Amino acid sequence: MNKGHAGMLFLIFVVFGILISVQFRSIVQSETGDAISIKELTEELEKERNEKALLMEQLTSIEAKREQLLKNFGETLNNEEINSLLKKRDFEYLRAGLAPVKGSGIVITLEDAPAIGELNINDYIIHDSQVNAILDELKAYGAQAISVNGERVISTTKPVCAGPTIIVNNNRYPPPYVIKAIGDPYALFDAVNSMSTVAFMRLAGIRVDIVMQDEILIDRYHPIESLDAIFDDLEVVTSEDL
Repeated sequence: MNKGHAGMLFLIFVVFGILISVQFRSIVQSETGDAISIKELTEELEKERNEKALLMEQLTSIEAKREQLLKNFGETLNNEEINSLLKKRDFEYLRAGLAPVKGSGIVITLEDAPAIGELNINDYIIHDSQVNAILDELKAYGAQAISVNGERVISTTKPVCAGPTIIVNNNRYPPPYVIKAIGDPYALFDAVNSMSTVAFMRLAGIRVDIVMQDEILIDRYHPIESLDAIFDDLEVVTSEDL
């Protein structure tokens, strides 16, 4: 190989080496930038969650003060018309699920059956149709208030399946599902325990426990949509995903 060819090859390798070095440095900087970006987004998300929790506490405090002011207003004036309006409001709040309720009733615990052999997964998990059938039965037998995993059931509440979980009032819950219902405990117990839906669930090995309780507390419906339900659908995308 003559000196001209050797010099040309040397120059080519030098340029090639420089290009590789520049590309490597670019990749490292890109990955470092992604790491910083992900960290910043994570910190921002945590900050927003903390802010949401603080605002919810303030809202709860303000609502409690408002209720106390209305109560004091009616008692101070001792006006029959005002007190009647407040009672009607409380009744409508109860019907709409906007007031907490305490009383006797039943607690139902539902849990998926253990996977056995070649059994299809759909045969041993709890479906939204089964949960909704139980809720409808409770309403038909006079339940005054119902909750599913702490979520107050209102007129628009309709649990839907999301894989092996269910979504109630925009929030996702895995099993076990705990349904609380306030009403005549004997009537509610007999109604649910004798359902064909419940019988088929038990045949499939799905756990359906029903107990009567003297005192059950069901929280009110919170109309403010949970930010966690929104954040659950967010993803951090890096340059590798583009």
